[in-house]
Amino acid sequence: MNMNLKYGMDEAPFSPSTPTDSLLFVSGQGAIDPLTGKIAADGLESQTSMTIRNVEDILSQSGLTLHDVVKVNIYLKNRADYETFNRVYARLFPQPYPARTLVYCDLNFDLLVEIDVVARLRSSSK
Repeated sequence: MNMNLKYGMDEAPFSPSTPTDSLLFVSGQGAIDPLTGKIAADGLESQTSMTIRNVEDILSQSGLTLHDVVKVNIYLKNRADYETFNRVYARLFPQPYPARTLVYCDLNFDLLVEIDVVARLRSSSK
């Protein structure tokens, strides 16, 4: 894993991802630029796209893609953003879609969306 990239805050006590024997758990990601650690997108559509790109980047470091994701947890700041979020999500996540939970809550750093995933490790990724 490229630990030079900041998929989270330096002072926060968590890893961008943690593998087990068969799964990769990716910590919650937002529209944070992994090089600067700053929010790099405005509006829900661009934040959702960047958040999913960050998840993809972390997955790729273990030889995985969004096709390997089996569970997605989504945290949205605003209920009114549900339909917009679904449009972007459906465009970027491959079918068949993984199992999913979506909750509404206040998010750190003024993020509009945060996503964490669980992915199935491939034999060659272990």
